[in-house]
Amino acid sequence: MLEKREESERFGEAVEELGEDEEILGTLEVSYDIRQESQVGRVAVLLAATTNKNEEEYLKEQIKRLGWRAVATEVGGLVGNISGKLTRSLVGAALNGNVVKKTGSEMHALMHASMEAINSFLPICLLEASVGAKLAIVRSKKWIGVAIIGDSAYHAAAHHDRCGLGVMHI
Repeated sequence: MLEKREESERFGEAVEELGEDEEILGTLEVSYDIRQESQVGRVAVLLAATTNKNEEEYLKEQIKRLGWRAVATEVGGLVGNISGKLTRSLVGAALNGNVVKKTGSEMHALMHASMEAINSFLPICLLEASVGAKLAIVRSKKWIGVAIIGDSAYHAAAHHDRCGLGVMHI
């Protein structure tokens, strides 16, 4: 699915987005063959896993060539209020990005996929963890996939990766 690009182009794009205290540990090249329309979830995970705007846009172009629609956005906050933010961000991004229309069947599928992704992403506990996440929605003709990848922690020094995925038939 991902086409190979010139090494210098990839490296140049990544270096432009680095902060002062960040460094590149390495680069992974990924190739993924789409064999079924129901693989929207896997593609959504790939999109949510992008770490800079150039990679995100590059992947969205490839998704568009499949005849699919995709959008990504980011959200952050404390666990106590992040669930509402995630839901609003997912619905807003899906509608504004023309991934879904405001019809009963499309909104129903989006909400079920979102609920599944959120429930598998958020920790269930009483402590107030901080969360930062990238959300991706990918839609084929008959399927919608919602992926959430980010990090969470109860203390700033202990942030670690988390991932959630939901897929629903439209």
